[in-house]
Amino acid sequence: MLKRIYRFLHPRFQTLFLEYPVAFQPRYGHGAGPALAGVLAIIERGRERYRNEIQELTRYAPQLAAIKKSDALHNATEPIYNNGFLPGLDMAAIYGILARYRPARYVEIGSGNSTKVAHLARQQEQIDCEIISIDPAPRAEIDQLADRVLRVPFERCDLDLATFLQPGDVLFVDNSHRMLPNSDVTVFFLEVLPRLRPGVIVHIHDIFLPYDYDHELCQRFYSEQYALAIYLLAGPEKLDILLPNYFISEDPELAALTQPLWESPQLAGVEQHGTSFWFRVAG
Repeated sequence: MLKRIYRFLHPRFQTLFLEYPVAFQPRYGHGAGPALAGVLAIIERGRERYRNEIQELTRYAPQLAAIKKSDALHNATEPIYNNGFLPGLDMAAIYGILARYRPARYVEIGSGNSTKVAHLARQQEQIDCEIISIDPAPRAEIDQLADRVLRVPFERCDLDLATFLQPGDVLFVDNSHRMLPNSDVTVFFLEVLPRLRPGVIVHIHDIFLPYDYDHELCQRFYSEQYALAIYLLAGPEKLDILLPNYFISEDPELAALTQPLWESPQLAGVEQHGTSFWFRVAG
Protein backbone atom coordinates (compact mmCIF):
# COMPACT_ATOMS: atom_id res chain seq x y z
CA MET A 1 0.00 0.00 0.00
CA LEU A 2 2.83 2.45 0.86
CA LYS A 3 4.45 1.74 -2.52
CA ARG A 4 1.19 2.60 -4.28
CA ILE A 5 0.84 5.86 -2.35
CA TYR A 6 4.44 6.76 -3.16
CA ARG A 7 3.91 6.15 -6.86
CA PHE A 8 0.67 8.12 -6.82
CA LEU A 9 2.24 11.18 -5.19
CA HIS A 10 5.74 11.21 -6.67
CA PRO A 11 6.10 13.51 -9.73
CA ARG A 12 8.26 10.90 -11.47
CA PHE A 13 5.23 8.67 -12.00
CA GLN A 14 2.14 9.20 -14.15
CA THR A 15 -1.26 8.08 -12.95
CA LEU A 16 -3.52 6.04 -15.22
CA PHE A 17 -7.24 6.39 -14.58
CA LEU A 18 -9.49 3.56 -15.79
CA GLU A 19 -13.27 3.71 -16.08
CA TYR A 20 -13.61 0.06 -15.14
CA PRO A 21 -11.47 -1.88 -12.66
CA VAL A 22 -9.00 -4.44 -13.99
CA ALA A 23 -7.43 -7.23 -11.95
CA PHE A 24 -3.75 -6.80 -12.84
CA GLN A 25 -2.58 -10.35 -12.28
CA PRO A 26 -1.13 -13.24 -14.30
CA ARG A 27 -3.55 -15.21 -16.46
CA TYR A 28 -1.13 -17.75 -17.96
CA GLY A 29 1.35 -19.57 -15.75
CA HIS A 30 2.74 -18.34 -12.40
CA GLY A 31 0.18 -20.50 -10.60
CA ALA A 32 -2.78 -18.99 -12.44
CA GLY A 33 -3.19 -21.55 -15.20
CA PRO A 34 -1.39 -23.20 -18.11
CA ALA A 35 0.74 -21.38 -20.67
CA LEU A 36 -0.98 -19.57 -23.54
CA ALA A 37 -1.60 -22.56 -25.83
CA GLY A 38 -1.25 -20.88 -29.21
CA VAL A 39 2.03 -19.17 -28.37
CA LEU A 40 3.34 -22.29 -26.64
CA ALA A 41 2.77 -24.30 -29.82
CA ILE A 42 4.66 -21.72 -31.90
CA ILE A 43 7.60 -21.60 -29.49
CA GLU A 44 7.74 -25.40 -29.22
CA ARG A 45 8.33 -25.69 -32.97
CA GLY A 46 11.78 -24.16 -32.61
CA ARG A 47 13.09 -26.52 -29.95
CA GLU A 48 15.89 -27.91 -32.15
CA ARG A 49 16.98 -24.37 -33.02
CA TYR A 50 17.16 -23.49 -29.32
CA ARG A 51 19.31 -26.55 -28.66
CA ASN A 52 21.75 -25.43 -31.32
CA GLU A 53 21.84 -21.84 -30.07
CA ILE A 54 22.44 -22.97 -26.47
CA GLN A 55 25.24 -25.25 -27.62
CA GLU A 56 26.85 -22.28 -29.37
CA LEU A 57 26.54 -20.19 -26.18
CA THR A 58 28.41 -22.79 -24.15
CA ARG A 59 31.46 -22.29 -26.39
CA TYR A 60 31.94 -18.98 -24.60
CA ALA A 61 31.67 -20.38 -21.08
CA PRO A 62 35.30 -19.48 -20.19
CA GLN A 63 34.82 -15.84 -21.22
CA LEU A 64 31.51 -15.64 -19.38
CA ALA A 65 33.01 -17.21 -16.26
CA ALA A 66 35.51 -14.34 -16.10
CA ILE A 67 32.72 -11.79 -15.58
CA LYS A 68 32.57 -10.75 -11.94
CA LYS A 69 29.63 -10.83 -9.56
CA SER A 70 28.17 -7.66 -8.10
CA ASP A 71 29.86 -8.21 -4.74
CA ALA A 72 33.36 -8.17 -6.28
CA LEU A 73 35.45 -5.08 -6.93
CA HIS A 74 34.82 -3.81 -10.45
CA ASN A 75 34.86 -0.62 -12.44
CA ALA A 76 31.74 1.12 -13.69
CA THR A 77 32.12 0.02 -17.30
CA GLU A 78 32.44 -3.70 -16.54
CA PRO A 79 29.42 -6.00 -16.81
CA ILE A 80 28.61 -7.82 -13.58
CA TYR A 81 26.34 -10.70 -12.67
CA ASN A 82 23.47 -10.26 -10.19
CA ASN A 83 23.12 -6.64 -11.27
CA GLY A 84 19.38 -6.45 -10.56
CA PHE A 85 18.36 -5.89 -14.19
CA LEU A 86 19.94 -8.40 -16.56
CA PRO A 87 20.11 -12.02 -15.31
CA GLY A 88 22.80 -14.50 -16.22
CA LEU A 89 21.28 -16.27 -19.21
CA ASP A 90 20.45 -12.93 -20.80
CA MET A 91 24.04 -11.74 -20.39
CA ALA A 92 25.32 -14.98 -21.89
CA ALA A 93 22.95 -14.60 -24.84
CA ILE A 94 24.14 -11.08 -25.68
CA TYR A 95 27.75 -12.19 -25.61
CA GLY A 96 27.08 -15.36 -27.58
CA ILE A 97 24.82 -13.80 -30.21
CA LEU A 98 27.34 -11.06 -30.96
CA ALA A 99 30.26 -13.51 -30.98
CA ARG A 100 28.49 -15.96 -33.28
CA TYR A 101 26.76 -13.63 -35.74
CA ARG A 102 29.29 -10.76 -35.65
CA PRO A 103 26.92 -7.92 -36.56
CA ALA A 104 28.20 -4.75 -38.20
CA ARG A 105 25.74 -2.72 -36.11
CA TYR A 106 24.38 -3.27 -32.61
CA VAL A 107 21.62 -0.78 -31.81
CA GLU A 108 20.11 -0.54 -28.34
CA ILE A 109 16.78 1.00 -27.41
CA GLY A 110 17.51 1.26 -23.70
CA SER A 111 21.10 0.97 -22.48
CA GLY A 112 22.87 -0.16 -19.33
CA ASN A 113 24.19 -3.56 -18.36
CA SER A 114 23.51 -4.85 -21.87
CA THR A 115 25.84 -2.21 -23.33
CA LYS A 116 28.62 -3.37 -21.05
CA VAL A 117 28.22 -6.98 -22.16
CA ALA A 118 28.09 -5.99 -25.84
CA HIS A 119 31.22 -3.85 -25.46
CA LEU A 120 33.04 -6.70 -23.73
CA ALA A 121 32.06 -9.15 -26.47
CA ARG A 122 33.20 -6.73 -29.16
CA GLN A 123 36.59 -6.32 -27.50
CA GLN A 124 37.28 -9.93 -26.60
CA GLU A 125 35.93 -11.50 -29.81
CA GLN A 126 37.39 -8.74 -32.04
CA ILE A 127 34.07 -7.93 -33.71
CA ASP A 128 34.02 -5.01 -36.15
CA CYS A 129 30.73 -3.65 -34.81
CA GLU A 130 29.31 -0.18 -34.23
CA ILE A 131 27.46 0.18 -30.91
CA ILE A 132 24.63 2.73 -30.99
CA SER A 133 22.77 3.69 -27.82
CA ILE A 134 19.26 5.19 -27.92
CA ASP A 135 18.26 6.16 -24.39
CA PRO A 136 17.14 9.50 -22.93
CA ALA A 137 18.85 9.01 -19.58
CA PRO A 138 21.29 6.10 -19.23
CA ARG A 139 24.00 5.94 -16.63
CA ALA A 140 26.96 8.19 -17.41
CA GLU A 141 29.44 5.40 -18.11
CA ILE A 142 27.46 4.19 -21.14
CA ASP A 143 28.67 7.13 -23.23
CA GLN A 144 32.20 5.71 -22.93
CA LEU A 145 31.14 2.39 -24.45
CA ALA A 146 28.90 3.37 -27.35
CA ASP A 147 30.18 4.73 -30.66
CA ARG A 148 27.04 6.82 -31.19
CA VAL A 149 24.64 8.07 -28.54
CA LEU A 150 21.14 9.38 -29.17
CA ARG A 151 19.90 10.88 -25.92
CA VAL A 152 16.22 11.16 -26.81
CA PRO A 153 13.19 8.95 -26.14
CA PHE A 154 12.87 6.39 -28.91
CA GLU A 155 9.48 7.73 -29.99
CA ARG A 156 11.22 11.04 -30.79
CA CYS A 157 14.30 9.54 -32.43
CA ASP A 158 14.85 10.49 -36.07
CA LEU A 159 16.97 7.43 -36.91
CA ASP A 160 14.85 5.21 -39.19
CA LEU A 161 15.94 1.79 -37.99
CA ALA A 162 13.94 -0.04 -40.64
CA THR A 163 16.12 1.41 -43.39
CA PHE A 164 19.32 1.72 -41.34
CA LEU A 165 19.61 -1.89 -40.14
CA GLN A 166 20.94 -4.49 -42.58
CA PRO A 167 20.67 -8.30 -42.52
CA GLY A 168 22.82 -9.62 -39.69
CA ASP A 169 22.61 -6.44 -37.63
CA VAL A 170 21.25 -6.63 -34.07
CA LEU A 171 18.47 -4.50 -32.60
CA PHE A 172 18.35 -4.80 -28.80
CA VAL A 173 15.07 -3.52 -27.32
CA ASP A 174 14.79 -2.92 -23.57
CA ASN A 175 12.44 0.01 -23.23
CA SER A 176 9.43 1.10 -21.16
CA HIS A 177 7.62 -2.24 -21.66
CA ARG A 178 4.23 -0.54 -21.87
CA MET A 179 2.15 -0.25 -25.02
CA LEU A 180 0.42 3.13 -24.65
CA PRO A 181 -0.41 6.04 -26.96
CA ASN A 182 2.87 7.41 -28.36
CA SER A 183 5.02 5.12 -26.21
CA ASP A 184 8.30 3.66 -27.41
CA VAL A 185 6.73 0.19 -27.43
CA THR A 186 3.89 1.32 -29.68
CA VAL A 187 6.29 3.00 -32.10
CA PHE A 188 8.47 -0.11 -32.24
CA PHE A 189 5.64 -2.56 -32.96
CA LEU A 190 3.72 -0.38 -35.40
CA GLU A 191 6.46 1.53 -37.21
CA VAL A 192 9.67 -0.49 -36.94
CA LEU A 193 9.18 -4.24 -36.56
CA PRO A 194 6.89 -4.72 -39.60
CA ARG A 195 9.42 -2.90 -41.81
CA LEU A 196 12.68 -4.52 -40.70
CA ARG A 197 14.66 -6.29 -43.41
CA PRO A 198 14.78 -10.10 -43.35
CA GLY A 199 17.88 -11.24 -41.50
CA VAL A 200 17.88 -8.52 -38.85
CA ILE A 201 18.28 -10.07 -35.39
CA VAL A 202 16.00 -8.60 -32.72
CA HIS A 203 15.97 -8.87 -28.94
CA ILE A 204 13.15 -7.80 -26.61
CA HIS A 205 13.68 -7.93 -22.86
CA ASP A 206 11.32 -8.93 -20.03
CA ILE A 207 9.39 -11.38 -22.20
CA PHE A 208 7.87 -14.34 -20.36
CA LEU A 209 6.05 -15.96 -23.29
CA PRO A 210 4.34 -18.40 -23.48
CA TYR A 211 3.59 -17.42 -19.88
CA ASP A 212 2.23 -14.16 -18.54
CA TYR A 213 4.15 -11.48 -16.72
CA ASP A 214 4.81 -12.36 -13.10
CA HIS A 215 2.81 -10.75 -10.30
CA GLU A 216 5.21 -7.83 -9.79
CA LEU A 217 5.29 -6.82 -13.45
CA CYS A 218 1.51 -7.15 -13.74
CA GLN A 219 1.27 -4.63 -10.91
CA ARG A 220 3.59 -2.35 -12.90
CA PHE A 221 1.26 -2.58 -15.93
CA TYR A 222 3.77 -4.16 -18.31
CA SER A 223 2.03 -4.92 -21.62
CA GLU A 224 4.72 -5.18 -24.30
CA GLN A 225 4.71 -8.95 -24.62
CA TYR A 226 1.01 -9.01 -25.50
CA ALA A 227 1.88 -7.14 -28.70
CA LEU A 228 4.60 -9.70 -29.43
CA ALA A 229 2.17 -12.56 -28.74
CA ILE A 230 -0.35 -11.09 -31.18
CA TYR A 231 2.40 -10.70 -33.78
CA LEU A 232 3.40 -14.35 -33.37
CA LEU A 233 -0.16 -15.66 -33.43
CA ALA A 234 -1.09 -13.65 -36.53
CA GLY A 235 2.04 -14.49 -38.52
CA PRO A 236 4.36 -17.05 -36.93
CA GLU A 237 6.20 -17.44 -40.23
CA LYS A 238 7.43 -13.84 -40.01
CA LEU A 239 9.87 -14.47 -37.15
CA ASP A 240 12.44 -17.21 -36.56
CA ILE A 241 12.72 -17.52 -32.79
CA LEU A 242 16.34 -18.01 -31.69
CA LEU A 243 16.35 -17.89 -27.88
CA PRO A 244 13.16 -17.53 -25.81
CA ASN A 245 15.09 -17.39 -22.55
CA TYR A 246 12.24 -17.58 -20.06
CA PHE A 247 10.80 -20.59 -21.86
CA ILE A 248 14.26 -22.15 -21.84
CA SER A 249 14.65 -21.42 -18.12
CA GLU A 250 11.33 -23.12 -17.34
CA ASP A 251 11.88 -26.14 -19.60
CA PRO A 252 13.82 -28.92 -17.81
CA GLU A 253 15.49 -30.29 -20.94
CA LEU A 254 16.59 -26.93 -22.34
CA ALA A 255 17.56 -25.53 -18.94
CA ALA A 256 19.83 -28.54 -18.42
CA LEU A 257 21.62 -27.73 -21.67
CA THR A 258 22.60 -24.31 -20.27
CA GLN A 259 24.36 -25.76 -17.22
CA PRO A 260 27.87 -25.77 -18.76
CA LEU A 261 27.64 -21.98 -18.63
CA TRP A 262 27.56 -22.08 -14.83
CA GLU A 263 29.99 -24.86 -13.94
CA SER A 264 32.81 -22.54 -12.84
CA PRO A 265 32.96 -22.38 -9.00
CA GLN A 266 33.29 -18.61 -9.15
CA LEU A 267 29.79 -18.41 -10.66
CA ALA A 268 28.14 -19.96 -7.61
CA GLY A 269 25.06 -17.92 -6.75
CA VAL A 270 24.76 -16.28 -10.17
CA GLU A 271 21.22 -15.89 -11.52
CA GLN A 272 20.93 -18.55 -14.20
CA HIS A 273 17.53 -17.69 -15.67
CA GLY A 274 16.60 -15.16 -18.34
CA THR A 275 13.75 -13.14 -19.81
CA SER A 276 15.28 -12.16 -23.14
CA PHE A 277 13.45 -13.09 -26.35
CA TRP A 278 15.66 -13.28 -29.44
CA PHE A 279 14.42 -13.75 -32.99
CA ARG A 280 15.47 -13.17 -36.58
CA VAL A 281 13.17 -11.45 -39.06
CA ALA A 282 12.26 -14.15 -41.59
CA GLY A 283 11.98 -13.80 -45.32
